[in-house]
Amino acid sequence: MAEVVVLQSGQSVKGDIVLQNEDVVIIRATNGMRYQYPMSEVLDVKQDEHVSEPAQEKRDAEDQFKHVAVCAQTVGGGVYVPYMGWGGNVGASLKIGANLLEEKQMFVGGEVGYKAMIFTDQTYSFIPLQFFFSTILNSEKHAPIVGVNVGYSFSANRKTQGGICAGANVGWHYKIDHDTSIALGISTDWQQAKTEVVQMIVNPDTNEQKDYTNYMGVNFITLAVRLAIHF
Repeated sequence: MAEVVVLQSGQSVKGDIVLQNEDVVIIRATNGMRYQYPMSEVLDVKQDEHVSEPAQEKRDAEDQFKHVAVCAQTVGGGVYVPYMGWGGNVGASLKIGANLLEEKQMFVGGEVGYKAMIFTDQTYSFIPLQFFFSTILNSEKHAPIVGVNVGYSFSANRKTQGGICAGANVGWHYKIDHDTSIALGISTDWQQAKTEVVQMIVNPDTNEQKDYTNYMGVNFITLAVRLAIHF
């Protein structure tokens, strides 16, 4: 009969116990992968029992819900535009998605946020809607984490148009418990936009002046420190 490791979070992992002592339990799950849990996160280790079909469906629904996760993120750093030079960059976002593996090592979903590029004479603000993917490179308490994002940003400035945005981040992930973790790292983003430019044209015959409005392409490149909380 298979054994079941029941975690403090309510999650259950079924398989064969490879090692168990007062500090840790290691179980080979039914998918063939090995998982290691500190005993401080383990509620019980017991024999698997037959579960009725309705109860199993309820448990499957509960397990599916546990895959849903949220991440709150804040960034701060610098931004560079070729003809404008350097400025400041701040932002925050909320990610909602799904954990794809038993140990929550992959996180994929959608993101909405706010970011501002601050220059001496003007601040450019955007509201990005993005698709994101991130992965933790191992299942230990401390682990490297990498991620990418791509989407479209709507401008919050009247004289600026939004555009495509994309980015990547790397950092270090610390697992507080099975459901909560924090990540600290660096991120870089590219934001495409168009900004309004007013040009004055003088008619040489009448000396009449007239303003013409055009939109000039702008590419914002940011480099920032990133702090994220997953729960």
